[in-house]
Amino acid sequence: MHRRFFSLVLSALIVSSLQSQTTDTVNSPNATFQSKVQVVLLDVVVTDHNDEPIAGLQKEDFEVLEEGKPQEIASFEEHKGVPRNRAAIAPLPPNFYTNYPLSKPTDSVNVLVLDALNTPLGDQATVRQQMVSYLKKIQPGPRLAIFTLLSRMRMVEGFTADPSVLLAALNNKKLGGGPQSSPLLRTDTEDNADAQLINAMASSQAPLDSIQAMKEFLAQSKNFQTYSRVEVTLQALQQLARYLGGFPGRKNVIWFSGSFPVSILPTQGQNYDFSFSDEIKQELRKTTNMLAAAQVAIYPIAAQGLDTDSYLASSRQYVPDMSGVPGSGQSASTAPPPNPGSADIQDQNSQLQQEHTQRYTNQATMDEIAKDTGGEAFYNTNGLKEALAQVINNGTHYYTISYTPTDKRMNGGYRPIEIKLLRGHYRLAYRRGYFADEERKDRPQPIADPLQPLMGRGAPDATQILYEIRVLRSDPQPSPEAAIAGDNAKVKGPVTRYAVDFAVSVKDLDLAMTPDGIHHGNVEVALVAYDQDGNTLNWVVRSTDMSLKPQLYKAFEQGGVQLHQEIDVPKGDVYLRTGIYDPGTGKAGTLEIPLRNVAPSSVGTKSTGP
Repeated sequence: MHRRFFSLVLSALIVSSLQSQTTDTVNSPNATFQSKVQVVLLDVVVTDHNDEPIAGLQKEDFEVLEEGKPQEIASFEEHKGVPRNRAAIAPLPPNFYTNYPLSKPTDSVNVLVLDALNTPLGDQATVRQQMVSYLKKIQPGPRLAIFTLLSRMRMVEGFTADPSVLLAALNNKKLGGGPQSSPLLRTDTEDNADAQLINAMASSQAPLDSIQAMKEFLAQSKNFQTYSRVEVTLQALQQLARYLGGFPGRKNVIWFSGSFPVSILPTQGQNYDFSFSDEIKQELRKTTNMLAAAQVAIYPIAAQGLDTDSYLASSRQYVPDMSGVPGSGQSASTAPPPNPGSADIQDQNSQLQQEHTQRYTNQATMDEIAKDTGGEAFYNTNGLKEALAQVINNGTHYYTISYTPTDKRMNGGYRPIEIKLLRGHYRLAYRRGYFADEERKDRPQPIADPLQPLMGRGAPDATQILYEIRVLRSDPQPSPEAAIAGDNAKVKGPVTRYAVDFAVSVKDLDLAMTPDGIHHGNVEVALVAYDQDGNTLNWVVRSTDMSLKPQLYKAFEQGGVQLHQEIDVPKGDVYLRTGIYDPGTGKAGTLEIPLRNVAPSSVGTKSTGP
């Protein structure tokens, strides 16, 4: 099938293909890890007193201790980031897309988590405003993804180096990037209602026992909400760790939240110092090891900006002391009544102290989360976008160290880790320990098809194989009785059929020539359609054997290897992920597009390529 419409862009891709190899490799040693001995992998960020990353350190500059005992460093690698140079590429025509990188990607990715579960609406709006401002100013380069947390973790936009795509996702209300009301976070209205209830009981001279019982009931309700937020937050972190665990390299999770309900690790390696159930403690252990296995560093950023005392807020009402409500994330205000008596002033001061304690506890929890996972906490600042820029800069410059523990026992105990620099006075950020559990189900397992882990919804685009696609609606569309195009025969109608034409650079494929002058090779082509939440709707996976005569091979050198596939997808917001894998070289390329971006032009149904 002759498709001259690919030749212009592919000529540019062919010239640069050998210069654009990245760390997105399906056979990278970081992609999966198999060993019968326990190996600990650590990412270390080293910064000076200005919080600027330090480069050029050597393996001999580091000392690693586990439970206070020196460990031998088995491997050492420095990750320097890359210059923010943008590739010059001509704009593509409508419905044409390419995985050619606008800038060379780093060996780390960044995840923005906009936490609506633990953040008031007003603070969410502030975070979103600053994120929009940040995305409008940055150049393509760092790979970012956006998630939201409410009742569960949800992807707003997958990994991309194009800030305009992220900006469009934040501005799209259907994708869930806007402020959302938390079902488990106390609001000013609820606190005021509680205050009015207690004040009314006191004014009516209700028995003190009744007032105290009501206070205890309200406190228990707030505690229940807090524990529920802890459960949902831990489940969300586990979900994120599972998703990120399939990608190589470091993941910087930038978590914007109004409150952080729980730390991840036990304080200084001891037992957890709070009264959660054994089930929650087990979930904490599980979360800890999953984040470690996925090389996740958490950067908590307080969404509320500069801290102020709530008694300055006119929306809050004075409420008698309701102490003993830990971790609520919000406390009742202390705006005094018109003529407070000494008891009222005492209650007011008590609540003000409680609020300061809660604020300190929240900040301490942020510091612990960051310290435990190798990140950094940011609070009491209105410079949220500046904090984001700093995280992305520091998170691309790091050192990866591995070692085999001298203590071979897998007894489930907590193993604290300490890393020291033998020269220089710098600050080190790294995860501070792990649980030596016997069975590590969270560790990525080898799979039969190396292309599979690269085909997940929102995953970073692999660029070892460069290609271009044209995506069009087929014309005519199939009849309702027609067989489904794709491997999921259970797709529910009505459906839309899309034709996907590939043009792949021959320099990225293993096409060996035999004595008769014919080039032979094999390539795997995949299409996977997802909904917004990452549920698989339909898929096509085909392996194609190619035997290219000299004349056809010469034509493909100019316009790329031509491949064609079709897929039916149901109505709705659908994301189409495409992939190419060459078994001969072990290289792969992937590209994902939202089908809503496909213009309404159509194409006649065509036969499969060579």
